[in-house]
Amino acid sequence: MASGKKKNRRPGRAGRAALAIFVLLIALALGAGALNAAMVRVRRAEVRLADLPPAFDGATLLYASDIDLCGLNTPARSADLFARLQKLKPDILLLGGDYASASLFDILNREDKEKDAGGSRVRAEFLGALASFEAPLGKFAIRAPEDGDPDGLAAALEAAGIHPLFDASVGIRAGGDTLYLAGLCGDAAPIARAAMAAKKGDCVVAVLATPALIPQVMINEVAGGGTWCDMILAGHTHGGQIRLGSATALSLNGVEKNYLAGWRLENGVPMLTTTGVGCEGLNVRLGTGAEVWLITLRRAE
Repeated sequence: MASGKKKNRRPGRAGRAALAIFVLLIALALGAGALNAAMVRVRRAEVRLADLPPAFDGATLLYASDIDLCGLNTPARSADLFARLQKLKPDILLLGGDYASASLFDILNREDKEKDAGGSRVRAEFLGALASFEAPLGKFAIRAPEDGDPDGLAAALEAAGIHPLFDASVGIRAGGDTLYLAGLCGDAAPIARAAMAAKKGDCVVAVLATPALIPQVMINEVAGGGTWCDMILAGHTHGGQIRLGSATALSLNGVEKNYLAGWRLENGVPMLTTTGVGCEGLNVRLGTGAEVWLITLRRAE
């Protein structure tokens, strides 16, 4: 009588070879992605703004967003990056939020994650290193929704000489002229307030925690009509971090995918979504790179 049991068969030589090749390809992709994530590129742009005051013609703004301290991206490593960026001698330093995130190891090890909820310790260590960073016209930072303990973050920024722009605006003075920065963290009401506070002829740079806010920014107008901001800077998307065609590893909404990365011009307003410095969860990037932007402001003719 034949047995109904099936014998377990080991994969043949061809199957083992195919599995080995597959594992090797995954390892190579992860290695290449890790190298790509570790290489932060300095990208440059010259932006002409009609309302830019004469005293700010030629001023440079260093914009770095989504530091995302986690895993291999340690506070010491990011501090070293900014020590090298100091050689660019920017007039303004602008940080775009999302300073620390849980690594894949932290997510799996809940106990370690609870020891430093929100990354307060590592981000304070990193921001402390920026106390010596020189920017003659000032250092400013916004907060992303992912940044926990906003009071602690504001204190760490102020201790480093960095002005917190948490749903607030500030005027930068130079030679009797004023350039305005508006830091917008995620709610509609502060956007409306910033638009109402602006006057025709003001030069306003709006810094957004996410490009998902761009439609809300654009539907608001300055008193008397017209756009209230002259340039928009946004982060959060990481360019998808791992991108294959239109598919991204990060969960992004439709607006964020529409403004995934790079520059565009709408209603005469130049807009940038940066891919950011760090990574979420795992220090790997495929199909996109890490970057900071050195933006030179020019008066439009």
